[in-house]
Amino acid sequence: MKFSKKQIEDFIKKIHAGEITEYDLPEDLYNSIADYLKTGIYKGYGINFDKLVKNINEEIVSNFDESDLELLSELRDNIYMFSAAKTFQQVKEMTEKLVDENGTVRSFSDFKKDAKDIFYTYNNDWLKSEHTTAIGQAQSAVKWNSIEKQKDILPYLVYDTIGDACDICEPLNGITAKVDDPIWNTIMPLNHFNCRCIVQQSAEADLTPDDEKESSFNVATKNMNAVFKMNAGKDGVVFDKSHPYFSVPKADKTFAQNNFNLPIPKKD
Repeated sequence: MKFSKKQIEDFIKKIHAGEITEYDLPEDLYNSIADYLKTGIYKGYGINFDKLVKNINEEIVSNFDESDLELLSELRDNIYMFSAAKTFQQVKEMTEKLVDENGTVRSFSDFKKDAKDIFYTYNNDWLKSEHTTAIGQAQSAVKWNSIEKQKDILPYLVYDTIGDACDICEPLNGITAKVDDPIWNTIMPLNHFNCRCIVQQSAEADLTPDDEKESSFNVATKNMNAVFKMNAGKDGVVFDKSHPYFSVPKADKTFAQNNFNLPIPKKD
């Protein structure tokens, strides 16, 4: 996602002037973040929202059906909610820099440096990882939907780290369980940023003994970030409610539940 120096400076000026506040958020920034992250979920899913709607409405034969549209719609809504929360958090953080430790309003030149650092952290450093995560979780979600459709003939899943594994995923390598085993509610990849693990479907398999499965699960999840203890296909989200962006003060809960007063478009 690219912003010109002028766009960033104008944005920071509006915060300094009080034209943008945490309760009057900029729709252009919100939409830019959402549009960028949507390219991630559509790349991972293999189709974009408008095209899938068109295919379903016109009964065009493809690998996707109405359940895939329902799931993609959920992921898309989650991206908008995440983008609203991300916009709120960065504006809030910048707003807190408007006054110094003595409570004196800072000059624009003093404020600008801190505000720019915050902007680039949210919209460059972190956004890159979030985009990669959107791709991976969308891949995982559409994979899970396919798994559910095929579980009568392929009822088993085998966790595969595909070679060298990190400390989180190594204990999970080779775990074999039925599709309906609740273990997949938590350890369906992605299990960390840049996770490359997959699950393999199988018609026949030797199940991992319960004690061994539980031990491996406990070791892995002990080191796992809470935001990855989910199943994108089951939960219909890329970023779940444990993500720090969704953590707001009690007084702002209702505001957050209303998507911070930012609209979710029905079409792309």
